[in-house]
Amino acid sequence: MVGLEALAAALSYLALALLLGQLVAAGFLLPDGEPKSLRHSLLAGATAALLIFLAVAVVALVIQGAKLQRGFPSAELLWRYLTMAQSGKIWLAREIYGALLVLFIWNVVNKGAARHRLRTVAVLSVPLIASRSLTSHAVAVRDDTLLIVIADAIHLTATALWAGGLMALWRVVYFAAKEKQAIAWTAKIVQHFSNLALVSVTLLALTGFYQSWIHVGALKTLLNTDYGNTLLLKLVLFSAMLSAGAMNFLSTRRVLARAVSRNENGHVASKTALRRIGIESFIGLLIFCATGLLTVLSPGIHAVHQAASANRSLASTAESAAKKRYLPAEGASVKIIEPKIGQVFATDQVPLSFTLIGAKRGHHVHAYVDGELMGMFEGKAGTLNGLKPGRHTLELRVVAADHQSELDAFDRVEFMVK
Repeated sequence: MVGLEALAAALSYLALALLLGQLVAAGFLLPDGEPKSLRHSLLAGATAALLIFLAVAVVALVIQGAKLQRGFPSAELLWRYLTMAQSGKIWLAREIYGALLVLFIWNVVNKGAARHRLRTVAVLSVPLIASRSLTSHAVAVRDDTLLIVIADAIHLTATALWAGGLMALWRVVYFAAKEKQAIAWTAKIVQHFSNLALVSVTLLALTGFYQSWIHVGALKTLLNTDYGNTLLLKLVLFSAMLSAGAMNFLSTRRVLARAVSRNENGHVASKTALRRIGIESFIGLLIFCATGLLTVLSPGIHAVHQAASANRSLASTAESAAKKRYLPAEGASVKIIEPKIGQVFATDQVPLSFTLIGAKRGHHVHAYVDGELMGMFEGKAGTLNGLKPGRHTLELRVVAADHQSELDAFDRVEFMVK
């Protein structure tokens, strides 16, 4: 399940990067008088990327529901998730926003894909990218939450501009080489992108360092947790991509400028630029894969779900509960009203009701039956489905708004299903 989640997250990041990168290339990088076919091609590619994002989001929703229901999720569960959980509400808002953006792009195409309209679409795509931060690990940070969410949003946007812009730039340079555009035309576009990349990389470095410090905290955590190891891999890939970018910034631009000054046909220079940009873009793809995995792993600073996974089979015992690491309750609490202790049910559908005090961090509850996650509940009632005959232990655990960070606040009862 983790692998599917990571793949869906990586594809989502990649699709949004391609969306923004191609829109920026079409609206900001291309000089006046470029072939209209190239601008329309970039716009078509951006539209396809947006549609892929919307489709992948649906797959991610089903995966999330499957985690909660231990199988293909029911429509009822998905509806409760979309209307009651914060992450579900944000998913729904992003999906609607993305659909409206598709309609807006379609309108732009019908009106001729003018540069100023493409720039508007590029600006409107930024909230879709930045809003991912509202369901990221950033919202679970206790102190300075707004600051870390903003930093995460800037980091995501800068990543899309750099990596997505690179892939769009490769398309543009490939077009120039294929259509035998003047080398001065290619050199000008590469220069425009270099300025954009320099700003993006600076923002990436600053926000990335800050986020690493918040989510990891110590070198020991970086080396001894899955999150830390994946982050370390991402840092290695970022260093490699930065090196490739430095080569393009310092060398490739000069190769193109020299070809322009010597009035050469530019075939060799374009081929060199195409190869180097391709290498940098490929490393960017690998970074998206690492980022997708980071999204589904618990931050190394508390690694809640790593401990939960290791002890899930023993979660119903007091001893295992003591071994698991939870975040401080800070006033949050939950009390199970139904089922009552020792209550007997003649059906596999057990009604659930409870009272929840969220206090500073509590947002909803996770329901565990015999140590297995059965669902999430944000209201005061629900239903536990598909329970096998026998004695069961129900535990409700208070969870933060990120849907992952479990708090040291719970209640537990035993009941029977005939």
